[in-house]
Amino acid sequence: MLMYPVPRLRIFTLNGCIKKNDSLSVDVHYEGIPKPTRMKVHGESLAGDCPSKYGPAKPCFYVAHSFFADLVSPGGITRIIIHLGRRKVNLSVKEVNKRLENGITVCLQPVYYYSQWQNIVLYIEAWRAQGATRFIVFYHSSTKDTWKGLIELRSWPKFPSLPANIADKYPKVDDSVFIFSYFLAMNICILDIKTKFGTVADFDEVMVPRNGTLIELANEQMTDTNVGALSFGNNYVAMEPSIYSSNFSGVLSPIFSKKGGPSKYVFNASVIDIAEVHLIRSFINRTKITKNSGGALLHLRFGTIAEEKDRVDKDFQFFPDNGPNHVSNMQDTANSIFNGSIPIFSSRLIDGVNECVQKIRKKANTCRSTGGMCREHMDQLEEWVYDTTEGIFLAGEL
Repeated sequence: MLMYPVPRLRIFTLNGCIKKNDSLSVDVHYEGIPKPTRMKVHGESLAGDCPSKYGPAKPCFYVAHSFFADLVSPGGITRIIIHLGRRKVNLSVKEVNKRLENGITVCLQPVYYYSQWQNIVLYIEAWRAQGATRFIVFYHSSTKDTWKGLIELRSWPKFPSLPANIADKYPKVDDSVFIFSYFLAMNICILDIKTKFGTVADFDEVMVPRNGTLIELANEQMTDTNVGALSFGNNYVAMEPSIYSSNFSGVLSPIFSKKGGPSKYVFNASVIDIAEVHLIRSFINRTKITKNSGGALLHLRFGTIAEEKDRVDKDFQFFPDNGPNHVSNMQDTANSIFNGSIPIFSSRLIDGVNECVQKIRKKANTCRSTGGMCREHMDQLEEWVYDTTEGIFLAGEL
């Protein structure tokens, strides 16, 4: 990673909690140097705590970690070899440089058992209107209809089985990792950003400024300043008619609820070190700060119903201008995806995911590992399109 004062090697892992003296044994191969440099690379939990202090994640055995070390030898790296017990794993190296391309890259945490294609149509149209130029979707599973609307997928299949020599020592990864290890996915995604700005937002979230476009605000506030990220307060919204009626006209007049929630943020991709879901855990340069944007996170969470007594008036909109044109674009997109035969929406599959999560919640001291624990239940409801890519994750013992 060349954004740091000294180039840094970073390796992401998913493992049980480690001690301060635990390390990875890594051979670093430099250009023009025949003999590799052996390094002990130390790490820490991406969230800072291990086990997690967050209730549903606290019982989970596997926690996302980052192992990192400064590189002091001259020249570029050709490859690294990680020693995992009896195994040697060869890995290629990808340089991460400062991001200069104007635009916003939107990262999505692992998408699993997803059926709300309407959200995706609105999401892409609204984010593009705000200046988004690229979407990176970490994909696990969805319905066939929803899969048709996804773009630039990154494989995030089920986690692999452990090697036979250690399988009896540890729990199955899919059964003891919090919600597909989204901390791991989002920080990997951030390293893949090539634009000046980035964000991590779910399919039901769009960040908007009070005036103009998001890309204009980001350039104004985060170019040659000490601002490294802009925070957007959570605003739950509903629509009439609902987008699940396949009528997108309701997006022109979002209905705001009094209910609030945690904020999200847009960041300067060249200054971020480690990200969490609702805040920047650390910047590369400690002088950087997160600033309140004055804008809003429009959160179209399924089931949000703003009754008259719970409504508040706010002037935020999904689109900076030409709202009716965007509605027309979304209708055209839906018709194009489904060749004019738009499927009727049912909440059956969303209800199925929620039912599984509720069952997990009722079990004391149980990790909310929706990947392994919900698969049997969800397979009874639908024929899912799973990512089956192999070789994404490597299993071994530190």
